[in-house]
Amino acid sequence: MEIIFDKEELWRTMQMVSNVAASRNTLPILSNVLVKTAGEKINLAATDLEVGIKCVVSGEIVNPGSVTIPAKKLSDIVRELPSVTNSGEPAKVKMTTLTNDRIEIDCENAKFRIVGLPDEEFPPLPEIGDTFMNISSSILCQMIQKTVFAASTEETRHFLNGIYFHVNEDVMKMVATDGKRLAIASHQLAEPVKQKITIIIPIKTVNNILRTFTGDNETKIALLENQVLFSTDNVTLISRLIEGDYPDYEAVITPVLKNEVTLTANTDHLLSVIRRVSLLSNPKTPSIRLESNNGEINISASTPELGEAQEQMQAKTEGGKIEIAFNAKFVMDVLRNVGTEDTVLKFRDSLSPVLMSPSGENNDYVCIIMPMRL
Repeated sequence: MEIIFDKEELWRTMQMVSNVAASRNTLPILSNVLVKTAGEKINLAATDLEVGIKCVVSGEIVNPGSVTIPAKKLSDIVRELPSVTNSGEPAKVKMTTLTNDRIEIDCENAKFRIVGLPDEEFPPLPEIGDTFMNISSSILCQMIQKTVFAASTEETRHFLNGIYFHVNEDVMKMVATDGKRLAIASHQLAEPVKQKITIIIPIKTVNNILRTFTGDNETKIALLENQVLFSTDNVTLISRLIEGDYPDYEAVITPVLKNEVTLTANTDHLLSVIRRVSLLSNPKTPSIRLESNNGEINISASTPELGEAQEQMQAKTEGGKIEIAFNAKFVMDVLRNVGTEDTVLKFRDSLSPVLMSPSGENNDYVCIIMPMRL
């Protein structure tokens, strides 16, 4: 095999692929990236058996073939190669297979020879079939960003270690919860799906989606047996699904929607106030206190070994006064993702769940946060 890449194009692709390749595994082949020609295309692929990725990278095929190369070592080499030639032209990287699965890499005056493994041992990655739904990559990533922060990281409740992906007719929802907070992002599809989808996608996978699908391309989503596949023209990401029954999040939302005490505040201002005040909250459990009074709210924090902080700001309040304590990080996570000038908070009392949502008629994003004891 002999193929020639543009250095920057190869480096961009290696950044995506090396994120998936296993760094520690009993199977050496899983630490490698597969470089393979297929017709006029060059594919780079990696998998750790939980998540797999295949990317099409542009390049010149002098002689077709395939080989697997240690992903980290190849990534390190490509990163350090020059991006331009001495004459200012884009640098080219030539990759050639030698005997005994050795690979020679040439770029300008630099030459490397590294040991690879035959491609026969590399696990096959599934292809997308004829049944899939379409969604814009930007919408997919926006919905993930608005929910992933609320997913649990506790291994004891594995079914919460991901995002619940729920599609019914023409409504797509992403849901995440760790038991203390709940985030739900919704999107109206242009066309209804024929089959209802209810799956749990691991956190590792959704983080790879955010890193990989950075443009505004059309993304195909297909369900396979215990797997989900995301695909654009040049990138395919495959993931195992988390098994288990996701909690009934609708039952959690329904009573909170009836909260009658409403507070409307400027999103950026509220975020900056909470960020400042929380500097003197307990780093382990960053509790802040919120009190409303006649169009003004007071936000404070106090930790015996650190000191105390408080700040006031204007806010519109309806339905009565409120005095409540929050985990500052939970509130800031929501404020960073609301996406509107103002944020609405709805309360019942100091011990009941609080609803946070964008202001106006936008109802595609809802978060619920459990308060802390005063």
